[in-house]
Amino acid sequence: MAENQPREFDVVVGGDNPSPLGGLVLGGLEGAKHRLSSNILEERIAALSEVLNYGESGLNLLIQALKDQSEQIQNKAYSLLFLREEENVKEALRQYKPWQFFEYLRTTTGHSCKVCCSAVSSDSQILVTGADDGIKVWNLKTAKQLYYLSHSDPRYVSISPDGETLLSAFYDYGKMQLWDLKTGQLIQSLKPEDSRHPTTSIIVSSDWQTAVGVKNKSIDIWDLKTKQLIRTLKIYCGKLSCIALSSNGKVLAGGSFDNRIRVWDLNTGKEINTLEGHVQSVSFLAISPDHKTIVSCGDKTIKIWDLETGKLINTFIGHKHRIVSAAISYNWQTIISYSTDKFIVKWNLNTGQKLGKYQETCETDFSLLITEDGQNFITISDHIVNTWDLHTGQIVDTFSVAGHLGSISSLALSPDGLTIYSCGGSAPTIKLWDSRTGEKISTLYGHSSSVNCVVASQDGSIFMSASSDKTIKIWDVKNSQEISTLVGHSNRILSLDISFDGKILASGDVDGNIKVWNLETEEEIYTLQQKAYSNTVRRGVYRLAISPDGKKLVSCTKRHNRLLQVWNLETKEEIYALIGIPVEYIKISPNGQYLISGDHDYRHIEVRDLQTGNPIGIFNFPGEINCLTISPDGEALFLGSEDQSIQIWSFKTGELVRSLRIHPFFYYMNVLAISQNGQILVSGNRGTINIWGCAVN
Repeated sequence: MAENQPREFDVVVGGDNPSPLGGLVLGGLEGAKHRLSSNILEERIAALSEVLNYGESGLNLLIQALKDQSEQIQNKAYSLLFLREEENVKEALRQYKPWQFFEYLRTTTGHSCKVCCSAVSSDSQILVTGADDGIKVWNLKTAKQLYYLSHSDPRYVSISPDGETLLSAFYDYGKMQLWDLKTGQLIQSLKPEDSRHPTTSIIVSSDWQTAVGVKNKSIDIWDLKTKQLIRTLKIYCGKLSCIALSSNGKVLAGGSFDNRIRVWDLNTGKEINTLEGHVQSVSFLAISPDHKTIVSCGDKTIKIWDLETGKLINTFIGHKHRIVSAAISYNWQTIISYSTDKFIVKWNLNTGQKLGKYQETCETDFSLLITEDGQNFITISDHIVNTWDLHTGQIVDTFSVAGHLGSISSLALSPDGLTIYSCGGSAPTIKLWDSRTGEKISTLYGHSSSVNCVVASQDGSIFMSASSDKTIKIWDVKNSQEISTLVGHSNRILSLDISFDGKILASGDVDGNIKVWNLETEEEIYTLQQKAYSNTVRRGVYRLAISPDGKKLVSCTKRHNRLLQVWNLETKEEIYALIGIPVEYIKISPNGQYLISGDHDYRHIEVRDLQTGNPIGIFNFPGEINCLTISPDGEALFLGSEDQSIQIWSFKTGELVRSLRIHPFFYYMNVLAISQNGQILVSGNRGTINIWGCAVN
């Protein structure tokens, strides 16, 4: 056997045995170890990807790499171990303290508020939708969200003819942004020199050479090739309801709320014509490609005007209610219009002949688009995107661009951080999200009124939801089915918490009652009644926290009626009460020793002995606190800040460890949650959920 062993100067090409002294190492576990000791970072990172091929020995090398001096090596090792199920790996990841390296990962898909602008690419593959919560880019064929652009309150979007660039406009300051539509990266921001006056309308010429921003007393004209402001015309425009720009960018038409249409020559700044004929405000305008006619919609009619003379050429009559939206085909042969009676009418644009009439089921915030190939038209209403066959009037495809509608009131995570549970707004539903993709998994129905809070068990088998319908529902995680309903509260339930062992559930309502439930029998054990210390009116229980040993319960009211109570769950007695302290948010440290409380107004966090209530320390915070949570290892506090960031503070030293932010516009969190394994953090604002963690490549 000795003849088969490597000699002093042999080359080793594989295997797990140690290399001989002076031997050249090429492969195997020893080769990977050798490369891990290299001074070249890229070589060490590449070696980490190989070690998993060598069983437990390779796994141990990865675990050791979590303590490497290089943060990049640590992150690579973490990404390779992230989803492993071995117990020693899970323990190593817990000790790794991933919160030290948290960064923004992604945002959940869909809009949380109404869509206010949209555009479709020339090849009909991409749909862009804009709302107050930002811009979403969708694959129109698969209905999948491709990415999210963090542009607050966009009011106009346009896609370049080659499908490579997106322009979005933010009216308040007249700012426009150009994005790479393939990557979602910001190319450049365009901002007028004088941003004191808000821009009321923005439009791009069809050849994408010119962009025009309309203000109350001036018009800004941009060259999109050079991305420079060409000139500003001092023109009184007034408040316009809609605008249209000629394809050569030389003529601008504006419809107003006084029912008139005004036309300007953008070379001279002079008003060419004023068109009068509508009896209600103008809702749609378009200038023909040959610059000879203007099409307008207002009241119940569509009108065709001679652009040069201003004379009325034709009027299309057929709607019984006011027209609020319209679109014209790219060959200028067809126009479709939508009125408040939910009917869509298709017309021959040359003759005014009615070609079809179709009924839409949705009715709010309606918009119309016609694809460039003339085969389909798209309607967007109530977050539903319908694709219609332009020739038959049949819906050929439909999908929703809605995410979590309304403001999020509560978030919870599965222990492994892979599933997010959310509720809020007025919806009687719970939504489940995949934290790895940001995509919605499902929507659960069962409550009859708004759902106010959700909590998940530590073993990941069940989660609970509490509603204004006075009930608590228990859900099976595996199949997302309702298991049972707990009934007992006589008013809206505002708060929930579950014990670490999953046996006890506590719920608080708007009347100040706290019910304690046995989750094994699904029966109420007893009710705790809040005492009225400073007045005779009991206050709603807005927050609950059960100690890790399941023996104590902390409850608190809202910040305007500050009351914190600590209860003994075994004796059902109040241990102590604190009045007037900052108690809008509460957490108990994972070791069960400390009570942590914070308040939006007080700008500091108080730490107390949970058993006695005696103060231990104060974290002075530079701004308002909008939400808080604590890491499972008890070493980090996460605070949502008024400066648009999530701040991570060391619980031991009181020092700021890291500040997380993604948005360039106003943004703050109103709810935070972290997974039990400490690997995923989620933050909620309005209906948007942002997902944070260590980047996994």
